[in-house]
Amino acid sequence: MPLDHAFRLSSILLAGTGFASLTLAIALPWWLLIVAAGAFSMALLRIQSTSAVSGAIGHLRFSALTWNVFLVLAFAGFWLDLFLISQEILPAGIHFLVLLLVNKLSNLDQRRDFLHLYAISLIALLASAALTTQIWYAPFFFAYLVIGVWTLLLYHLLQEQEELAEPQQGLAHTTPSLLLLPSLTARFFWTTNAVATSAFALTLLFFFLIPRVGVGFFQNNHGDNLRTTGFSEHVDLGVMGPVKQDPSIVMRVELPERTGHDSKWEPLYLRGVAYNRYDGKSWTNSLPHRRMLTELPEDTFTLRTSGTKPAPPARQLRQEILLEPLDTTVLFGTPFPTSVKGHFLSLQSDLMGSLYLPFPLHTRTQYTVYSSPTTLHTTEKKSAALLYPDFILQQYLQVPAVNEQVLELARQITQPATSIAHAVALIHTHLLTHYRYNLDVPSLQSPHPLEDFLLTRKTGYCEHYATAMVVMLRTAGIPARLVTGFLATEWNEFGGYYTVRQRDAHAWVEVYFPQSGWITMDPTPPSPDAAGATWWQSATRAMDSLRLKWDRLFVHYSAHDQFTVVQGIREGGEAVRAGFAETLSALSAQAAAIVGRMGSSVIPSDVPHYAITLLLAIAAVYGASAILRRLRNRRTQHSPFSTQQQTVITLYTSLLQCCAQRGITKPASATPMEFLEQIRTRWEEAWPLADSVTRLYTHVRFGEAALTEEALATAEAQVRTLRLLGHSTADSQPPSRGPVMPSRLR
Repeated sequence: MPLDHAFRLSSILLAGTGFASLTLAIALPWWLLIVAAGAFSMALLRIQSTSAVSGAIGHLRFSALTWNVFLVLAFAGFWLDLFLISQEILPAGIHFLVLLLVNKLSNLDQRRDFLHLYAISLIALLASAALTTQIWYAPFFFAYLVIGVWTLLLYHLLQEQEELAEPQQGLAHTTPSLLLLPSLTARFFWTTNAVATSAFALTLLFFFLIPRVGVGFFQNNHGDNLRTTGFSEHVDLGVMGPVKQDPSIVMRVELPERTGHDSKWEPLYLRGVAYNRYDGKSWTNSLPHRRMLTELPEDTFTLRTSGTKPAPPARQLRQEILLEPLDTTVLFGTPFPTSVKGHFLSLQSDLMGSLYLPFPLHTRTQYTVYSSPTTLHTTEKKSAALLYPDFILQQYLQVPAVNEQVLELARQITQPATSIAHAVALIHTHLLTHYRYNLDVPSLQSPHPLEDFLLTRKTGYCEHYATAMVVMLRTAGIPARLVTGFLATEWNEFGGYYTVRQRDAHAWVEVYFPQSGWITMDPTPPSPDAAGATWWQSATRAMDSLRLKWDRLFVHYSAHDQFTVVQGIREGGEAVRAGFAETLSALSAQAAAIVGRMGSSVIPSDVPHYAITLLLAIAAVYGASAILRRLRNRRTQHSPFSTQQQTVITLYTSLLQCCAQRGITKPASATPMEFLEQIRTRWEEAWPLADSVTRLYTHVRFGEAALTEEALATAEAQVRTLRLLGHSTADSQPPSRGPVMPSRLR
């Protein structure tokens, strides 16, 4: 492809990449998309300037005055768009930017027009970066970087060709071949791609060296949060049914201390809000008082809830949670949170252990929860009666006016019980085995939803099961409460985390035992619609894992993450160094043991140990000297100099030794001719001989001239004369009684 065509094509592709990223980041008006598509099409047609195409495009082109009027109208439209249509500066500015792009694509005549096009495309790419944090931006950025390197190189080469051709245009006999532009070659193609790849690698290096300190100025942080239900202070029975059809992702949860095999098949309960009052149709929280949690150390909030028994640190479960922006202030974590670590201004907790932020967050949030799981104490498994605190009895035994048949059902279920724990297990098992899970339940239309579920319909979803168990436990005198949150069952094997969706909203039961604390019980049977994973679901999980890594490594890469990476590299280096040292020590010990066994089997036992040690030392020295001798011989055999060059090198070395005896040492940075000038200044009588030997040395060593026998004999005689001259000069000098000045200073 000719250089000019390649340059125009790369310029249009650069502008197209910036425009495509902009169209994915913001919804542009349909008429603006049509105008931009037409401008790109006309610009591409102009590259192949055949006679027919050139004539058609020439009739469609407008004058410069027309385009100037177009720009004035576009600028006026920007203000109308800002104040009357979009009423926001960013959409109005982007619409105006697209019109500028259309103008430049239609007028790519001079070099400055291409520079203007590059600036507009760069602004479009930056605007799309400010409007989105999605992973699709990465390939557009990489493509823009590669095409940008191509475009700038072609621009530079084309400019040089034109500058070389300008002086020849005034000559009368200029041949047309001198003005022809070269074509692209395979070498140029691969060299340019290598430069682009190096630029991308350098960009990534700077990206990770410079952490992000905030979001862009135009970043939209006040969008609509994901709507949730079941986490306010008042929840009607049946509100979770419609939500359990929504596949929107709510959060992602990692368990760093667990392996993927351990956590893959185990559901994860993420506690949200607990309720203690039921009026027959809805649950409420009668303990809404919230207290501020202590922040010590920084960004770590400690929680202590009455009724829970703290577990030792070794048993605490750590969860790394990435929470999407929700319309609730509730924070989620596995039962029961003891501390929360995150960049929050403050954190609150109510008397039932629920966690709250001061206000809903409008951006994706990452935090860490440490929880202490509770288990039923051995002594309470067989206790027929338990002594409950007064506060627990006052708050968690309230029962609304229910049908007598419900009370009779509870008595029949718990009649065979031999202990409190046994009674709880009987109610739990009855609900799991005698009722059917179904989301198509009109609970909001029923005046008595609990009675309809237990006695008539016998089908429902999590809220019905949890409400029924709490009410029947309370009628039996066992404190219990209802909890809403999420039940995570979707394990992402590619990223090693749970994906929690809106449809995972769940309700379960917490039963109180004085010594054990609150114990989690879930009476809801599994959904019959659960099916095995398909290839499409696996691909979706892989893509979600990729998006999560994009968010962590690029969108929310902070100074803390940078420190963590550096610390990990340092710890990894120390671990490798320690492992290498241990491996070397083990190999040395094994080698010593093998040598010892071989020596004991070969050498008689009556030989002293010091004799054996001396013998081994002599053998090691002899072996090392043999290896060095072999290496020296191999180096001599593979010398890069010929025999004649080695001969003159030996002669020149003798010359340097003679001069050194005289006190004239050749510096390493001095050339042979520069050193010859030093000899002439400081040892004038030896200069003719040194000059002859030096010139022979340079001709044979560097000029690769032939060394004749006559020249060699002459040079050897001159070197012998230099030795004699050096000795005679040294003997003729009288003994010095003080500092002797050099001859050149006498």
